[in-house]
Amino acid sequence: MDLPKLGVRGNHDAPDALAAVGAEDLHLRRIELGGLSFTGFAGSPRYSPHGGNQWTEPEARDMLRALPAADVLLTHSPPEGVNDEPDDRAHRGSGALRAWVERRRPAWLLHGHTLPNPARGVGRLGPTRVVHVRGALALELS
Repeated sequence: MDLPKLGVRGNHDAPDALAAVGAEDLHLRRIELGGLSFTGFAGSPRYSPHGGNQWTEPEARDMLRALPAADVLLTHSPPEGVNDEPDDRAHRGSGALRAWVERRRPAWLLHGHTLPNPARGVGRLGPTRVVHVRGALALELS
């Protein structure tokens, strides 16, 4: 299908991973598309000294200051307490990202990275609809 492709890089993705599949990198950027605005936040919490696209909470907080508000937020890692795995250093959520979502209140938050327990799945964070996206998933955003 000839549809726009938007994304953010994960902690294991090469710098050219999105371009290689024809996707536009939204990390710390905002675009308008089909009457909706989209923005993105890439990477994951730092869990390895040799990790690629990883950040500490202070680094995340600094980057998120530059993240523009939008209707749809694409992230690799989830916010703290939202479909995360808090006991796993690699898959815990970000407190700085949660604060950004609670303050900016996007209509949608689409994230991957974790393997959340379906029984503890979070579908909302305040007014924001949260969707764990892994692999392929068709959504109608409105």
